[in-house]
Amino acid sequence: MHKAYWQSVGKMHSGSTTLSFQIVLRASVFAAALMTMAVAQALPLDSVNSSECVRGDCENGKGTLELKTDFGKGMYRGEFLNGKFHGKGRLEIPVSFLEKSIYVGDWDEGIRSGRGTYWNGDGKLYIGQWSGDKRNGHGSYFFGLPRWEENEHSEYWLSQNTENYTGNFVNDHYQGEGTYRWPNGQRYEGKFFASKKHGPGTFFYATGTRRNQVWEYGRFIM
Repeated sequence: MHKAYWQSVGKMHSGSTTLSFQIVLRASVFAAALMTMAVAQALPLDSVNSSECVRGDCENGKGTLELKTDFGKGMYRGEFLNGKFHGKGRLEIPVSFLEKSIYVGDWDEGIRSGRGTYWNGDGKLYIGQWSGDKRNGHGSYFFGLPRWEENEHSEYWLSQNTENYTGNFVNDHYQGEGTYRWPNGQRYEGKFFASKKHGPGTFFYATGTRRNQVWEYGRFIM
């Protein structure tokens, strides 16, 4: 394996006026959060300078591949096909001298495909379905996490206790039915299109009250 291979696989108040203002303000903050969360989860494989098979069969079988980067050593442990990650595997790559990204899950000839968990090393975690190296299908995206340890918390626990989007994805975008939840218990349930609220939905306040809403491509209608 040479560097070209790594480069190829790594890419609200009671008054009506005040209420309307707060809905618009919340919408702008919410939209900014969606844009931040919708950034594609590219693997930092272009940082790999060289690799060495240190155990097993790293061509067609199970093995351990050591990956060297400017920030230190990374590692892939899992299954291979024709020298590419294929089947089940765990990839760990340094993204700085102190942090590392981790992907654990399914691969298809060097591409994330199937179900997998990806920690980007900088507060963002995705657990769910992949296709074509992008988030496609049902998944949960968590952000603002101070740290992440494998198997420390379940996906359900994280979805109930951290800020996150849980629902359907299409090519890294929130699309279809989904729920955006805040740590204080507030949440929005409804339809999304291209990472924007689009169509009917319901905003649930931490007090338990709810408000039905209608959105059009991220713009509050009613």
